[in-house]
Amino acid sequence: MNSNPDQVAALVPHAFDGVFLAQSRVVSYNSSLLVEPHRSGWNGLYSDPIDHLYWIVTYPGVVRAWGVHDHTVDRYSAVLGTIDVALFDGRKGSATEGEVSVVTLYAEKGQGLLIPPGIWHTLRAQTDPAVLLNSKSPPYNATNVDKQLAPLPEAIRDFDWPQ
Repeated sequence: MNSNPDQVAALVPHAFDGVFLAQSRVVSYNSSLLVEPHRSGWNGLYSDPIDHLYWIVTYPGVVRAWGVHDHTVDRYSAVLGTIDVALFDGRKGSATEGEVSVVTLYAEKGQGLLIPPGIWHTLRAQTDPAVLLNSKSPPYNATNVDKQLAPLPEAIRDFDWPQ
């Protein structure tokens, strides 16, 4: 846990092209943790413009529906608890097309995940409760929704979460 305020939040490439795991600055402070995901001048999960911000409160055993976007970038950060995010690369011609991966985000580690268009994703909480912050671009548009829920690709129809 680096307490240097000039430290740039790190973006670590994932096996899927365009997917990044973000490591924010985490500081031990008065028997607690301060997580600093963004600071002006840093590269990281939040360095590109964000058009829409919301959080999801979820509980163990609850699994969100798989979905994919054609144009939207999701930036997930665990702000409370531990959250598993399953990814499926549905992009035609991608080096990892058809592959599945699970990333676990820990709030106390200051972790986030950048999910580009074309990557199917779902999530589940490991802790009770868990809170996921999503910073997305472009914003949700109720008259032109950029989210596909079905048909699910065959590779994830019977997806079983690892234990």
